[in-house]
Amino acid sequence: MKKILAVGRGLALIVFLTAFLFTGCGQSAEPKPEVKAPTLHEAAVKMVAGMSLEEKVGQMLLIGIDGQEIDAEALSMLRDYHIGGVILFDRNMNNKYQVTGLNANLQRLNQEYNKLPLYLGVDQEGGMVARMKDKLTVAPAAAQIAAQGTPEEARRWAYQTASELETIGFNVNFAPVLDIDIPYSRSYGQDAATVSKFTEAACRGYEQAGMIYSLKHFPGMGKSEVDPHTEQYRITASKEVLLREDAVPFKNIIQNFNNQDFMVMVGHLIYTGLDTLPASVSPRVINDFLRGELGFQGIVITDDMEMGALTSMYGFREMGVAAVQAGADILLVCHNYEHQRQVYQGVLEAVKTNNLPAAAIDAAAVRIVENKMRKLLDVGKQQELLQALQKEAQ
Repeated sequence: MKKILAVGRGLALIVFLTAFLFTGCGQSAEPKPEVKAPTLHEAAVKMVAGMSLEEKVGQMLLIGIDGQEIDAEALSMLRDYHIGGVILFDRNMNNKYQVTGLNANLQRLNQEYNKLPLYLGVDQEGGMVARMKDKLTVAPAAAQIAAQGTPEEARRWAYQTASELETIGFNVNFAPVLDIDIPYSRSYGQDAATVSKFTEAACRGYEQAGMIYSLKHFPGMGKSEVDPHTEQYRITASKEVLLREDAVPFKNIIQNFNNQDFMVMVGHLIYTGLDTLPASVSPRVINDFLRGELGFQGIVITDDMEMGALTSMYGFREMGVAAVQAGADILLVCHNYEHQRQVYQGVLEAVKTNNLPAAAIDAAAVRIVENKMRKLLDVGKQQELLQALQKEAQ
């Protein structure tokens, strides 16, 4: 019996010593906490941190190009200015085969100089505002859809439009129009409730097709009596009226849809109830109203900066700086290469001379890069980025 007790005490001592050796003196045997998996936002922050200032500013530029092929100047904008995207017009488009090739070549060349795909966009609203009308299936004007159909018709047309555009290489459609009662049948209705109902359905269609879309033209141009392409106009409605009417369709989409799925395009008119500056260069409109009060967390893009409403008040070197200061992420310059370069150089120089905070550029670049990672990369590419980031963290 004594031998059995002695053996038992010996075994207990061995177990104790083994546990002591494996846990270490004074150390807990608790498992290590799990390392949190990285997110695409963190991957975007990491990528932006490794980009030059020139690359970041370039990603903030979305441009138009000349002709139906990539000319030397378009190539320079890809190679030397690192532009983030291209918008095509009828001047660039002949038939589906040619457009598919042009978009593919733009992406192929861009891949040589930039880390992420281009935004390739087009204005394909339907009705009067549509490209390559004789070669593509063009939706009826928004007013016609609303008058003759139901919101489901708006969804169906948006889905069909997006699906067709995707087959020829586009990934962004600058639609739908959320303005209330604007000319040329571009609006779904004459009141906020109708426009909200039909634009929500249209956004569902774009979402289902997986295409990035753009709400326009914030904070609403329905009260304008002029064409902003040619001249400036002051909308004198109070902020309360804008909140009750024009801003309602925008607020509806912002609150009910994933803000990563769409952009908000800000127009150039002046809204005296909000500011004395054009909306696209107004911190009160973009930072305070759109981002602050309405809570938009996605990408803000300006309307074409070559419009008379803006060029009548700003030079191209100044307008880009003002828009970025106001909170814009993407600067849209649709036609002239020299104007595009001036916008780019104005922003670049403003950062280098401390007239524009580098933090504003970084914030815009992160939003753009994260959006491209989410929307333009397949799941496999996303996983590669996240796995690389996780390895670095280990």
